[in-house]
Amino acid sequence: MKKILLILLCFCTAQVFAQSGVKKPSSVDFHMFYNDFLTAQQIRSTSLSNVLNNKLWSSLSNNQIGLGFSYYKGITKKIDAVGTLDASFVDYLFQSGATNGSSKFLLTTQAAANIKLFDDSKTVVPYLTAGAGFSLYNGSAGFYIPAGVGLQFNVFNEGFIITNAQYRIPLTTAVNYHFNYAIGIGTSIAKTKKPTVKETPQPTAEKKPIEVAKIASKNIIVTVTDDATGLPLSNVALTLVGDGGNTVNGITDASGNFSFTKIDVDNYSVSGTLNGISSSKENIKKKEFKNSGDEIKIGITHNDPRFTLTGNVVNKNNNAPEGNVEVTATNITKNSNSMEQSKNGDGSFSIQLDAASEFTVVGKKSSYLSNIEKVSTIGLNRSTTLYLKLELNVQEVTASKNIVLNNINFESGKTLLNVLSSNDLERLVLFLRDNPSLKLEIQGHTDNSGTVTGNNKLSQARANSIVAFLIGKGIDKNRLIAKGFGSSVPIASNDTPEGKAQNRRVEMKLVE
Repeated sequence: MKKILLILLCFCTAQVFAQSGVKKPSSVDFHMFYNDFLTAQQIRSTSLSNVLNNKLWSSLSNNQIGLGFSYYKGITKKIDAVGTLDASFVDYLFQSGATNGSSKFLLTTQAAANIKLFDDSKTVVPYLTAGAGFSLYNGSAGFYIPAGVGLQFNVFNEGFIITNAQYRIPLTTAVNYHFNYAIGIGTSIAKTKKPTVKETPQPTAEKKPIEVAKIASKNIIVTVTDDATGLPLSNVALTLVGDGGNTVNGITDASGNFSFTKIDVDNYSVSGTLNGISSSKENIKKKEFKNSGDEIKIGITHNDPRFTLTGNVVNKNNNAPEGNVEVTATNITKNSNSMEQSKNGDGSFSIQLDAASEFTVVGKKSSYLSNIEKVSTIGLNRSTTLYLKLELNVQEVTASKNIVLNNINFESGKTLLNVLSSNDLERLVLFLRDNPSLKLEIQGHTDNSGTVTGNNKLSQARANSIVAFLIGKGIDKNRLIAKGFGSSVPIASNDTPEGKAQNRRVEMKLVE
């Protein structure tokens, strides 16, 4: 780094002696800037190509905003000396990856040289910038090197628009790597000789009292995004708090937005909460109400390292959404569980899932039989994935309609249960435990292969095996009836292999 600075210094010195012509007069600009810590952290933890290929570059709404001014003085016609003072309130992201936890005052000042491709006679002037900077945040001082590029647009008489993008390299631990993007408007402050104009006396007009315009209320539009992926977050509970004690609450929609309407002029802070974790906090100053337009737009971020399982419970009998189902996600890896009630109307639910874990998901509702689904977050990258989706099927068990249990299997031609491949056995156990007052008839059925007597014995023996399994799982034997029907109740034709397979089945029936 010292070698780079030495080369830059030699280059600037050579330019000073090599250039001649009109130099920039003393000028100042006032600018707005954004500090981007998140993109710099992504590049350092992965790579620049990964950030560009996966579109992980942080948007301006996720960056820290501030204001400042710069003083310019031409050294040569292609090199300007620049002094800058910037101020902002930020929740600083340190090199360790931790944040301060709340917004504090950040003051930075730097001295740099703008090395221009053309002199100021051109309308558009590209330039390189490099120098040294000092940072003061929450009582901690640090030093850094700013290096970057910019464009100067000379579109006004003795005025210009300046844009700049810097990468700031820390020299001390109190400063973190970050990008700084700035845009401002500048003008010359050197005195210019004005021609003498003879003034013609004008009739004295009657002075009218100056009317002070009242600052109108505005709508405050808040957008909440996931810190890792940048995706919008719904159902975030927002709180807008003013200096005068005025508090307004809201919930973000599916696009991660909420509008606080007709908010009176005051200093405000905005923050949110989702799944028990607080979002970042942003401040709104009174002066922002003076800006044109009816809206003030701000963005806040939410950092939850867990994944989100979003799903819907569907009634398999009629394919309609089913509400008031208690959905439980059991973390098999960590031996823990989370529960959420499905909503009336759309049957939706949302559960947070730990990383690097496997889960079973099941529903519970009186007189309903639920599927048992498998979900895994092993191998998923939280920086690119937030949501996992699932449809959970349930069936209402009634005395008027039997339920076919397709996933109960036996050894071929035998009555011995193949427990490892019989997923519906666990469904039966959960249903009977969740509904302790209900009584079931377990029915065995066969196709028409073999004799009637043999099929009747086989179906009865298989029904008996299932009842024995359930009793072994702690189910009261008085709640269970085993009954074999042989081939007497087919549900498909026995003339095809597919039909025979459908007829070889187990059914459950609610006993009233």
